[in-house]
Amino acid sequence: MAEQTNLGKKVLITGILVGIALAGWGIASPGTGDIVKPSTSVKSGKENKTLGDAAKKMRESMQQSRKVADTAPKGATINGEPRLAPLFFSTELWQVAVDEKKANMVIDIYDPAATPIHADVPNTWFITNGISDALGRADGLDLDSDNDGFTNGEEYKAQTKPADPASYPALLAPGQAPKMVATKVSTAKAVIGTDSMYTDPSQNPTEANIRIFSADGKTQVHKATVKVGESFGLSPKDAKRFTLVGYEKKQFPGFSGDTVEENVIKVRDNETAGAEKEFTVRAGTPNVTDKADPAAKGHRISDTTATLRLTAGKAMGTTVKAQLHASFTIPGGAADGKDLKAVFEGTDPAGAVLLKPEGAESAVSVPKVKEKAADKKAEKAPAE
Repeated sequence: MAEQTNLGKKVLITGILVGIALAGWGIASPGTGDIVKPSTSVKSGKENKTLGDAAKKMRESMQQSRKVADTAPKGATINGEPRLAPLFFSTELWQVAVDEKKANMVIDIYDPAATPIHADVPNTWFITNGISDALGRADGLDLDSDNDGFTNGEEYKAQTKPADPASYPALLAPGQAPKMVATKVSTAKAVIGTDSMYTDPSQNPTEANIRIFSADGKTQVHKATVKVGESFGLSPKDAKRFTLVGYEKKQFPGFSGDTVEENVIKVRDNETAGAEKEFTVRAGTPNVTDKADPAAKGHRISDTTATLRLTAGKAMGTTVKAQLHASFTIPGGAADGKDLKAVFEGTDPAGAVLLKPEGAESAVSVPKVKEKAADKKAEKAPAE
């Protein structure tokens, strides 16, 4: 773990060296300004130098520092003001481990070519992005400096701004951990039926009496008279889910082994991209089962819905609902903070929800979690 050089130690060391220099130069005479040379010295040895030599080097170093102010190019300006080179430039020196044997080296974090403290992330990235306080921490890349739900490491990979909560990667993207969880996946079953009064193939009806039944096909829960081109739903609150496209003629087995022709209604599901985007419904009292039967009356609907909670972005904490095979909107889910479209494609054997972002070639697996009571209270209202 990196440790920043202690400023107090720097000041102490500098003071000692200056003291040595003064001792070497002597004390200035108040009257003449002459330097009184030291009358004694330490004899030279293999490991020691005379105070005079140390003072001489210190004096040369300080004189060189004074010349730095004159090194700026003539006429150079910054924001219209004359540019002056600083008398002193303080680097930020850090000690970092370089191998498994814990051998250390000292680096300047302002040097773009210096060894990175955190994996392959340049030290200057932390500084230029305003999160230098995370640089000296072992968990610096795991921190979320702007509290937008993405770690500093994730923002570096996406090249977004780790100190700006409005700048973050997409919440849902292949190859990236999703920034949402599935809190509930449920399936509601119903049966769509229609009256047999419209089965005469010699007629061309312009409307239908739609009947919605419970999963067993016996209990009617909703009804509506719908004209061709109009919409209806599984309940009065869901009036736009399906559209009555029209009628078509189909052949069915008769009682005596022959075939009979009947009118069937053609329905489009407006909220799905699945195989049953359009389907037909044979009129009469529903007798559908879980087994496929082309001659069955009525049409079974399995309506699977996933409830998702966003864990990052500007809509963090908001819940959205997605219907199987249907497109839905993730508020603030795109990399630029705009809304993101996705399709609920299904679930995997582990119960995770498979979501395919708009424009992506593959789906992203969103884990299903068990919500705590405290989490449910903290949830924002579902997004429409």
